[in-house]
Amino acid sequence: MGRLCGYRQKNSGSKVVGIALMIIGLLMFLIFVPRWVWTSALGIVLISVGFLLWRFG
Repeated sequence: MGRLCGYRQKNSGSKVVGIALMIIGLLMFLIFVPRWVWTSALGIVLISVGFLLWRFG
């Protein structure tokens, strides 16, 4: 019935990868903020990419 109505299931693998990237990015951001600016920036990038994968993947 879902195919007839135009509903397609999204790939759950990309959602898992997106959530994992968000968690890793958050941990990097929280642990390394006082020490290194580039690792906190990398954490923010990982959170952003993870969110995009989770939302649109």
